[in-house]
Amino acid sequence: MTLETANRLYELRKKNNLSQEELAEKLGVSRQAVSKWERSEASPDTDNLIGLAKIYGLSLDELIYGKKEEKKEEAQEEPKDETKEEKNEGEKLFVDIDDGEEKVKIGPEGIFVESKDGEKVRVGFNGIRIENVKYNDDDFDDDDFDDDETDENDSHSTKFWLQVPYAVICTIAYLVCGFGNYFGGWALSWVVFITIPIYYSFVDAIYKRKFVNFAYPVFAAFVYLVLGLYYGNWHPSWIIFITIPVYYPIANALDKLIKR
Repeated sequence: MTLETANRLYELRKKNNLSQEELAEKLGVSRQAVSKWERSEASPDTDNLIGLAKIYGLSLDELIYGKKEEKKEEAQEEPKDETKEEKNEGEKLFVDIDDGEEKVKIGPEGIFVESKDGEKVRVGFNGIRIENVKYNDDDFDDDDFDDDETDENDSHSTKFWLQVPYAVICTIAYLVCGFGNYFGGWALSWVVFITIPIYYSFVDAIYKRKFVNFAYPVFAAFVYLVLGLYYGNWHPSWIIFITIPVYYPIANALDKLIKR
């Protein structure tokens, strides 16, 4: 028997408040035998080892070798695994589409849409963020910045419609649908919030006479969700996302035609 095992037998006996005589009586051996075990002068046989393990409530491995470090490591790793699983669940996406040119992601944290022209729209719990479209230099000319061409009525109208608290209206509509159980109640009527960037980008596109400003990817996601959530037509309604790369060349051509 190793000195480490002998010391462990001594510590276990002391921890359980047993004298050498009491332990020897429980095992049916002499006190001298117990004393030799604890001084590493002799080793208990298999029956005595089993008896010691039962008295101390340990397995034979734990009695002879002590607690394995592997068990401690497993106990420490279990919370980490749970944390990773919870993190993966939090990042789960209901819709994730990336065809190389357009990106549409919808999940518990909100909605993210990025078009090939550089327009990014984020709708989440912290609010709405819209980044302008990146245009080419030939999309602009000096006439675009001529204040004389801006009609005063258009200016007042633009200011009015852009200042409409549409987000507040959507919130009220969602509460009404939720409490009144209209349009699917709380579970489905949340899609009304997706119309917020659609509304403001549409007003901006109309009054700036630039249809490329319209958040068409968000509109496509809205139509897809309505058809899927309310009518169960997830397939083939996903085809609407294919129209996204088609929309912007047409919108760009219309913008140039209006400019002329």
